[in-house]
This record gives sequence, C-alpha cells and structure tokens, in this order.
Amino acid sequence: MPWKEAFEEIMADSYDAWLTASVTVLKHIELLLKLFGSAEGVFFAPKDKIQALSFLSDTEREKLTAKDREETRCSIYDYICKNDISMLKRGEKGYPKRFDCLQDKPYLIFVQGRLPGEDQPAIAIVGSRRASVYGENSAAYFSEALSKRGVSIISGLAMGIDGVAHKNALGNPGGTLGILGSGIGNPYPKENWQLYRSMRELGGILSEYGPLVPPLKQHFPHRNRLISAMADGVLVIEASEKSGTLITVDRGLEQGKEIYALPGRISDRNSYGCNNLIKQGARLVTEPEEILEDLSAIYPGFFANSQASCQLSFDFSNDITLMDELSKNSTNCDFTLARDEKVVYSLCRLDEKHFDVLMLESGLSVPKLSAALYSLEAKGLVRQSIPSHYARVRG
Repeated sequence: MPWKEAFEEIMADSYDAWLTASVTVLKHIELLLKLFGSAEGVFFAPKDKIQALSFLSDTEREKLTAKDREETRCSIYDYICKNDISMLKRGEKGYPKRFDCLQDKPYLIFVQGRLPGEDQPAIAIVGSRRASVYGENSAAYFSEALSKRGVSIISGLAMGIDGVAHKNALGNPGGTLGILGSGIGNPYPKENWQLYRSMRELGGILSEYGPLVPPLKQHFPHRNRLISAMADGVLVIEASEKSGTLITVDRGLEQGKEIYALPGRISDRNSYGCNNLIKQGARLVTEPEEILEDLSAIYPGFFANSQASCQLSFDFSNDITLMDELSKNSTNCDFTLARDEKVVYSLCRLDEKHFDVLMLESGLSVPKLSAALYSLEAKGLVRQSIPSHYARVRG
C-alpha cells in the first residue's frame, strides 16, 4: 500500500476511535455519521452545529467539542497501537460475520487477542454474579468440557458464573472470548483484572466502546446482544427471576439462538430464572454432551478428531469423602477442629445449606453455630456463597 494511502487509513482509524470513545450510544454515532459523512467530518464539524443536536447528551456534546480533542484523539490511537488492539469496522474485512444476525451491528469493534474462528462452534455461558457453589461447579464443568472439545466459550467477564466459565476455558483448544461493557483497558469489575490480563494472552477481549471508556450501567444490557450473537447457543447457569442474564436470553431468542438452561432447586432464588426458562421451552441440560450433539449438527465433522469424551464427572462424592476423612483425622492436614466445628463441618455439603438448617441439624445455639462457621471460614474449609448459606470449599 502506498504511504499516502496508509497514512490516510491511519488518520481515518484515529478519528473513528475518537468518535467511539466520545459517543457510546450506537444510535447517536449513526446519526452523527449520517449528518457529517464520517468520523473525521464529526471531528471538524462547527461547534455550534454539534451543540444544536438535541439527541446528544451534555457529556457527548462536551467531548465532541472539547478544546483538547486533538490531543485526546492522538492519545487514544497511541494507546491502541501500543497495546496491540485491532480495530474492525463494520463492512470491512475481518469484521465478525456472526454479527450478521444483528440489526444494530456495532460501527466499530476493538479486539485484543483472538476471536473465535468463523467455522468454530461457540457457546455463551452466562449466569448470576452471586453464584452458589453449585453454580460455580456447574459453570466450571460445562466450560472445561466444551472448550476441551474445541468449543469457544463466550461470556461477559463479570463476577460469578462469567468469570468461572472464562477461567476454566483458558488454555483449552476452544479458547474463550470476553465481551466488555466498557472500553479495553478499563475492565469491570476490577476484581477480574488478573483474569482480563490472562485472557488478552490466551483468549480474546472484545468491546464496541473506545479504549478506556468507563463501565456505565447502560452499557451492559446493550453489550449482551454481542455475547449471544457471537455464540451458537446460550447456556444459562443460575439466574434469579429478574436477572440481567435474561436480557442475553431475550437477545439470543431474537437472533434465533438455542437457549439451554441448567435446572436448579425450586427453593433457590438463583434457580428461579433457569427453571422458568425451562417451563417456557428452553432446553434442559445436565451434561455437556447434550450441547455437543446440537453443535455437531451445525458443524458436521468438527468433532470427529476431538476427544471422544470430556472425561469429567459431575459427581462430587469423592470430594465429600475426602472432606469427611480430613475432618475425622486431623493428622492428614495442618489444622485441628474443635468439637463444634467438627459437627458443623460434617453437616456442610458442597451444595450450600442455610444457617437455620445447620442450627436445627447441629442442635447448636446461634452464638455457638456462628462461632463455628466463622472459624471454619477462617480456615478455608467453609464459605458463605450467598448471605446465610454455607457450603464446603471444594478440593
């Protein structure tokens, strides 16, 4: 490519990046491009014309007309170059064909790492941010089994189910892709920063927001359409009745994607959403092989040379036996348990129990049970998965 054309392309990219960092509402970007022809046209538009646009928010007007916008544009593009971020514009080579199912395709996406191949099966795994032990174990089980067979795991890098799904797919043949509700370089939540860094190296990160754009509440529901679009189906593992996870399900249904749901206990709030989805026609699944069968029909021959069986087990009986042995024989570990602790520990399971149930089963008073649970938590043997619900720490 001649140097002049290359320079013009770089300049155009820098204006596009600046625009998506200044305006995060897709409809507003579309209207601006229609009015001014290009991102560069928006950049050089007269200030009074920008200020007169009623559809823009005050924050958007301020960023689009800021005196230092040239410095901002240069710093954003410099960040992109220094951090190996790819920019893919709608309609150009490399832009995901998986977004063809969207009526509101992103104008521009930013990618670190790699995207799933167009001929590679992908499943979105989503669920509660406040997952139970049962939910986390289930997410780990499905994510690891599917990714080992070459299925890409798509999720939103949130706490709970999302994070567990990503972690257990890292390094496997299928890999994993995290789709942000903020700009690259500013992931949310901060607790997943280490996971984010690992995924840049071993998986992929995608965002339609310009680099370093902060995580705003309105970004996340809009982001969810991309999670379902990048996948062939959506697996829901734990969701409350009004969970934000169900937005991903709704968008998936609009896109014609298969919806899978893991059943849960009828008494668990985190299972209300999944159980209701099953009532409404979502596919009930208990094993990864059930999802792999559907994907085999979409990608004939893809799994022919992959591992014949995921070689994983959803049976936690071995863990429970091991825990019981450790409880009975303190010489097997570097801790000792007091009498009340042993009683409570023997009653805890890998699926959580409510404080009131433990009190009835143990016969301990509230202060004694609280003290025993506090001590077991401090020793790393028991965790409080959701308020007042306790479970053994696995492994």
